[in-house]
Amino acid sequence: MLASLHRASLRFGPQEVLKEVTWALDEDECWGVIGRNGAGKSTLFKVLLGQLELDGGSVVRPLRERGIRLGHYAQDLEPETQGSILEETLAAFGEVLALQHEMGELEHQMGEAGADLDAVMARYQTVQEAFERLDGFAIRAKAEGILFNLGFGADQLEKSVHELSGGQKSRVMLAKAILQGQDLLLLDEPTNHLDLPSLRWLEDFINGTTATVAVISHDRYFLDRVATSILELELGRSRVYEGNYSVFMEKKEQELEIAEKHYEQQQAFIKRQEEYIRRNIAGQNTKIARGRRTHLQKLDRLEKPLKDRRRVKFSFPETQRSGDTVLVLDQVTVGWDGVPLFRPLEHLQVKRGQKLAIVGLNGTGKSTLLRAIGGEHSLLQGTCRLGSQVKAGYFDQHHRNLDPRNTVFQQIQAVSVGAAQGTKQDILGFLAKFQFRGDDVDKPVTVLSGGERARLSVATLIRQGCNLLLLDEPTNHMDIASMEAMEDTLLSFSGAVVLVTHDRYLLGRVADSLLRIHEERAELREGSYEDHQAWVDLDLGQEPEDEDLPLKAPAAKPKAPEKPQPAPKPVPIDRERQKAVKRWERKVAEAETAVGDLEGRLAVLQQELAGMDPADWQAFGAKLDEQKALESELAYAMAAWEEAQTALEEAQA
Repeated sequence: MLASLHRASLRFGPQEVLKEVTWALDEDECWGVIGRNGAGKSTLFKVLLGQLELDGGSVVRPLRERGIRLGHYAQDLEPETQGSILEETLAAFGEVLALQHEMGELEHQMGEAGADLDAVMARYQTVQEAFERLDGFAIRAKAEGILFNLGFGADQLEKSVHELSGGQKSRVMLAKAILQGQDLLLLDEPTNHLDLPSLRWLEDFINGTTATVAVISHDRYFLDRVATSILELELGRSRVYEGNYSVFMEKKEQELEIAEKHYEQQQAFIKRQEEYIRRNIAGQNTKIARGRRTHLQKLDRLEKPLKDRRRVKFSFPETQRSGDTVLVLDQVTVGWDGVPLFRPLEHLQVKRGQKLAIVGLNGTGKSTLLRAIGGEHSLLQGTCRLGSQVKAGYFDQHHRNLDPRNTVFQQIQAVSVGAAQGTKQDILGFLAKFQFRGDDVDKPVTVLSGGERARLSVATLIRQGCNLLLLDEPTNHMDIASMEAMEDTLLSFSGAVVLVTHDRYLLGRVADSLLRIHEERAELREGSYEDHQAWVDLDLGQEPEDEDLPLKAPAAKPKAPEKPQPAPKPVPIDRERQKAVKRWERKVAEAETAVGDLEGRLAVLQQELAGMDPADWQAFGAKLDEQKALESELAYAMAAWEEAQTALEEAQA
């Protein structure tokens, strides 16, 4: 076991952030750590790293003293050197660099007169052997290879790390963490500053590494590609699920259905008892009524399940129906200072209800084109025409359509048109569709999170009667629940949508057509991201750091020097197979233990039921509910055992 938490509890003032969280990280695992913003995900990592101490429970930390080589990435990490990109990355090999420095000192001593040459040579041999044992001669090639894969060119490696933008600096720190984490990698939102080629490389790296990886991410596509288990933090408590994000969602839906059923049954039971007590407390059956009242007071009441993770289907009334053709572009191009970003787009029509995504690398003109359609930027050439009765609404990442003086309720009230739409009940119902409920509607705009601002901004556009939404990265800074709410909003919107996004899950769920801008050419295809993934993923070139920079005047492009790559180390097939078999044997054993434990508990419970008096129906009903919960848990455990057994048989074949 590399690290673990057992019944870990932690408070920040009156807020209980972690409530008896239990989690163990073993070898050959990849964990996706998910939860709402503020759920305690980063706090969990800080506890494992020793940056925070628990108020209760225990923690086994992945310490160097235990022989564990740990790498940690977070977006707020700062460089530890004043050197170049390459020097900062090589700082991951602290021990190797110290040996290298000592070797240099010893080499210098060898040339000095009067030195004890035998002693110096003996020490040099010892240091050199340690250096070679740590593969010291390959560290530069390893560092360069990872930096290249994370989007840096060979000509950038000597650039000072303190001259970099925030996104570039984050990628350097990620490369450094990857090099350090040969046994365990803790990655906190590693995909935020990666272009698509770097993101795909990171996915392949995680799937191929022998290190255990725990990654906090809101990128559901990424989690589906890499995660073998999910740790969910919700209201401070933890739940563990086998499988990737999609499997987790299926299991979570099933759990919610069962929990809602049990909650509704208990509420019905409570209502019947309260009605009986009300009718009989002062009558002939007063003794029974008092007994039932005492029983109700002692009843362990179930919490109402959180429903906002469930898919809620809703639709928005279209205030003004547009014509069939919503948007027409003819011979359009955009750019800066008269320099075009791509060749003119001959003709493009967007129809009512269409969901068009503009894709491509940064700097190709996606956001500039969207701003031009919204009237926020001038066209260099061509015409942009809105269809009949079309009202366009432009969403930018700064949410300039929000009034900072308003509360959430006041923001929607200010743009509501008509007596029916202006009623308090109608506004509250509308806001609920964007996950603003209860006290949330009274929050000032100034205290909203980035995800809440994005949701309110889109809600404002829809409330204003816009039937063409122009959205620039609408899911940035959102947690998964907010992303799902945004997707549901766009899917239920009957108007047209044109959006720019790097969120592959959003593309897959929402987009029904794609406009790819690549190599100075804009090309349209009908269909979703999954339909044209290979076509979209042809964008394998280097992304410029700044968005939408104009193309320079045509000139011969210098060839980048060939990127040195570390020599690949062949992995014996038999060893990999043996490791897989061992891993699945462990999972089968764990699953069998869980099934046996649940079957034993169920048998004991059934014996207790057999000996109970059915006349005591309150206690009998509680036992029946407990039996149903155990049977449901056993069904999940049996499914996990069957899955592990099948995987083991395939690995042994």
